[in-house]
Amino acid sequence: MKKSLVYVLLIFILSFFIAGCTELKQDKKLSESQIIQKENKKEEHNLSANYYYLESRIHIKNKDYKKAIVSLEKAMVNDPDSFILTRDLSQLYLNQNNEKKALELAEKLVRQNPDNVDGLLFFVQLKKDAMDEKELVEILNKILKLDPDNKETFLRLAKIYIDKNNNPEALVLLKKMVGQFPDYYVAWFYLGEVYLAEKQYELAKIQFFKTIELEPDLVEPRFQLIKIFSLQNTLENNQKILETYEEILEIEPENYRAQLGMALHYYKNKNKAAAATLFKELGQSVESDSRIVMMAVNEYISGKKHEDSVIIFSQMLKGDPENQTLNFFTGMAYEEIEDSKNAIFHYLKIKPDHSQYKKSILNIAFLYQKSGENQVAINYLEDKYKELPKDIDIVIYLASFYEKDKNYEKAISLLKKGLENSPENTLLLFRLGAVQDSAGFKEDCISTMKKVIEIDPKDASALNYLGYSYADLGIKLDEALLLIKRAHEIKPDDGYITDSLGWVYYKMGEYEKAVEYLEKAAELTSFETIISDHLGDAYQKTNQFKKALDTYKKAISNTKGEDKEKVLELKKKIEAVQKKTND
Repeated sequence: MKKSLVYVLLIFILSFFIAGCTELKQDKKLSESQIIQKENKKEEHNLSANYYYLESRIHIKNKDYKKAIVSLEKAMVNDPDSFILTRDLSQLYLNQNNEKKALELAEKLVRQNPDNVDGLLFFVQLKKDAMDEKELVEILNKILKLDPDNKETFLRLAKIYIDKNNNPEALVLLKKMVGQFPDYYVAWFYLGEVYLAEKQYELAKIQFFKTIELEPDLVEPRFQLIKIFSLQNTLENNQKILETYEEILEIEPENYRAQLGMALHYYKNKNKAAAATLFKELGQSVESDSRIVMMAVNEYISGKKHEDSVIIFSQMLKGDPENQTLNFFTGMAYEEIEDSKNAIFHYLKIKPDHSQYKKSILNIAFLYQKSGENQVAINYLEDKYKELPKDIDIVIYLASFYEKDKNYEKAISLLKKGLENSPENTLLLFRLGAVQDSAGFKEDCISTMKKVIEIDPKDASALNYLGYSYADLGIKLDEALLLIKRAHEIKPDDGYITDSLGWVYYKMGEYEKAVEYLEKAAELTSFETIISDHLGDAYQKTNQFKKALDTYKKAISNTKGEDKEKVLELKKKIEAVQKKTND
């Protein structure tokens, strides 16, 4: 690798040397020494920039993106205005999830090259979610004027409109595109998608049929037609659905999405025999082809089609009743429709050698607890803990169940035992601190949270917990503010951290600031009970009594009657506010 790099660099050096000599002959106005000085400097910078650019390409080829970024940053020191270097470095930052730096460079591209379509498109892709509609439309119109004949530009613009739910503009653009490129099937397909989103089903069908006419072997427009036929539920359309599935399977005989869809269609339309045959064949094939399960999970469980998920997996399971993967996802499907009994039944079939065994254990325990059987959940997890005593998740779950049962001694003992095996595990330490707090051991809780922060200074949960603990106790408020601000910088959209920030301002007597943050926290958490309680208190301090009353009422409604003591406390606050306003 090193030798080949040297050879390539030598070629670069020679090429720039020859180019430099040519330019020397042309420059007669400068003295010979000035020319040599100028060209040496220019050549040195060009060589350095190209050297590091070439180095970055090698790192990218080797998938070492961090080194590639370093190389490109060095290249840009020598050639800061290069469009290619700026663009490539921005893309690498984006690849490494550094959106802030990627956007900074994309903005630089637009400033330096305001009419460059690639730069504008890249900028829009990065910033579209933060742009208001007006700004986005202006840039998109500019791109369209600059590059009116490029199919890819049309499609990318249309996709941006679609992503922003700006279907009217997407329709205008795509209609123009199919007029300009009548044989381009992709434009017709996207036009059908937009009409479908607008519930203009007849127009959507025309576009999808046109797509198929231009590209007869495409299956995706056929799936979209099936979606429309399903929405227009008639006997004629039921037949069209089957015919369309058959077309897809003629083109792609192993298209599992079509096979599953056809089996489900038979099942729902009371052709149970045809459905059973297809489901059985699919279930028997799972062992040798995992793509079937992946497709079913993606289409039905991830697609939140819960009732269909139960039918799909429970019916496939009849083809291979002991298949653990099918049992796991059947359990998951039942869990989604809140049928805990059937979910547990299927999860219990998962054995220790299966990849989803631990997940099944935790799901079973959670379902027992959710069903109000906390002791059953504890007994079950205690058995599993004996089997897997070093498993962190089982320790944390079991400790949380002990805590819910107010058996703090057992919870603390279990977590400390877990820490003997993993002394710097911040998850275990955090849970230990939380249980110590629940048990009333405030000093122990504070000490434990400090340990978490020592191990991981960016643990937002521990920073917030410690800061909130100080605020709630009314001590070390300046330190509490610093801790919670650090947590808020790490997770600015976390409602509970935002609440803590508001609460510490409340404790410091800065009530206007408290209201500002507590209002935001309430919005982020849909007026969670404790946060609404805090906000109501802050409204009282700023003499906004009507808002305080409304917020306390929201807090009560969000308790759902589960915390009777909290409801009683809130009712007393409501009575106190009403008395104030009446007086």
